[in-house]
Amino acid sequence: MFGCQMNFYQKKKMNFDFSSKTKPLEHQIEATEFVKIRKEIPLFDEQGLGKSKIVIDALCDNMRQGIIDSVLIICKKTLLKTWEREIFKHSHLRSNVISGARRKRGRSFMHFSHFHIINYESVSQELEKIKVFLGLYKFAIVLDESTAIKNPQSKTAQSIFEIKNLAIKKIIITGTPLPNRPEDLWSQFYFLDDGKTLGSNFKDFKSKFYIRLKGEGSLRKYEHELSELRDQINKVSIRRTKSVLELPEKIYTDVFVTLDREQKIIYEDLRKKLYVEIKKTDGSVIRKKIENYLVKLLRLTQIASNPGLIDESYNSIPVKFRKLDSILKEILKDEKAIVWSSFRRNIRTLKKRYQNYGAQMLFGEMSIDDRNKVVDKFMNDEECKLLIANPAAAKEGLTLTAANNAIYLDRSFKMDDYIQSQDRIHRIGQEKKCKIIKIIAKDTIDEYTDEILQKKFLLAQFTLGDIKTLETKEKFLTKYDLLKILG
Repeated sequence: MFGCQMNFYQKKKMNFDFSSKTKPLEHQIEATEFVKIRKEIPLFDEQGLGKSKIVIDALCDNMRQGIIDSVLIICKKTLLKTWEREIFKHSHLRSNVISGARRKRGRSFMHFSHFHIINYESVSQELEKIKVFLGLYKFAIVLDESTAIKNPQSKTAQSIFEIKNLAIKKIIITGTPLPNRPEDLWSQFYFLDDGKTLGSNFKDFKSKFYIRLKGEGSLRKYEHELSELRDQINKVSIRRTKSVLELPEKIYTDVFVTLDREQKIIYEDLRKKLYVEIKKTDGSVIRKKIENYLVKLLRLTQIASNPGLIDESYNSIPVKFRKLDSILKEILKDEKAIVWSSFRRNIRTLKKRYQNYGAQMLFGEMSIDDRNKVVDKFMNDEECKLLIANPAAAKEGLTLTAANNAIYLDRSFKMDDYIQSQDRIHRIGQEKKCKIIKIIAKDTIDEYTDEILQKKFLLAQFTLGDIKTLETKEKFLTKYDLLKILG
């Protein structure tokens, strides 16, 4: 099946140009050297520092030296074309996107290339072919946004584990390796080194570094354990924040609104129902199933954002929409903006509401081609002043520096959604100060969402070495705290 490709590679091997088309920045030179000389590399640079160029440059040099012959890049489906563009932009070598229906994917394995790009789901579907494929050459495997395998029991992670020992070199890339809690790190490192860094038993690791995000006490009590974890990670990884760049500053603004009477009645009705449910539930059950309760609390987030998301009879204009009107009226006179919402119906509604600004929308169900057209229009069309997007679908792989304003209509409890979506505008190429605006409904779940996200961010920063202390006066959420949120 693969023989013709192998012969072609052998014939052409000496005729390729392995140099880079683009000049690296100083921080990229340092990281490229780091990646070149190691076999197992966690690249954890913050979003917006050009990690793809670092990896492409390093691997091109490895191919020039004969250390590796080819590269398999595994990424999210929405990033397939992004990687193809990045390889074309930075190198003279060929890339091959393995996508589409099964027959088309099968033919893709016949194509000669130095870089092969496939999405995580397709790895599971093409696992046996990939195993054979990896046996033909000296391969490097790159996991982009490697938190995709953070759950070691998932089908995706299990498939990746099956091919991890077939590579000469392995690289994991993400700016947020710890999106929620320390246990998210284990699978990523297990792929790299079979447990050399974090151990080979996930249950043992989880037990040792378990952080009760909603338990009593401040973050400070976890400093000793997390310091140990930080030291283990820092020995083998490279991590730089945006302080290595001269980027414009971020300016954070909280804009508070008060629910009007109709919206408050709907909010209070659900709040009271959840209060009764949680009050009669044992605290230990809540600790074990806290994520389920956070999903229920997300319904309150929907009401604070737009009651129409869960109440079809609601046909008024939500207070946050009215506030957004006034914010955009000022900003869009001279600048572009992105409005972030976790809810697809909000995105559709706001696109219609702001057609006079040439509004475009971006969410997960869109095809890759449609997504790319929207991004291109927003970046290059002066008449398109506004993008309305879902952080879960647009937080990665996109450069949206035509805007310098990110407005959060609502937020989920996922820290990486919030942090990475900000970095769509705050990255290489941005020349203006970046304004991060959160619209928060007073005396609602919004205020507690803000608290949870801040704590998750602090945990990640400390574990990765971005900050030196976990000092905080705040507590995490217990049953008592949940009841307090619910009044």
